[in-house]
Amino acid sequence: EFLNETLQKPTRHFWIGLSVPEAGTGWTWVNGSRLDRDRLQLDLGERPGTCGTLKGTNITADNCDLQLEWICQREATKL
Repeated sequence: EFLNETLQKPTRHFWIGLSVPEAGTGWTWVNGSRLDRDRLQLDLGERPGTCGTLKGTNITADNCDLQLEWICQREATKL
C-alpha cells in the first residue's frame, strides 16, 4: 500500500535497477541479466550511461548521475 501511494506522486522518481552501462550492452539489470524485451516492451533507446527511472506509471531513460531513490535491492554503499 505504501509503495503504491508513493509511486502515484508525480514528483517522486525512482531508479529501478535497469541501465545501459556501455555501448553495445543494451539494457541490463543490476544483477547482470539482460532486459527481456518479450516480457517488458520499452522504447527507451540504448544510449550508454542511461538508467531506467520509474516516474508515476511510466519507465523512462535518464542520466545515471541523477540523485534519485531506489525501489529495488542494491548493495549498501560503504562510507
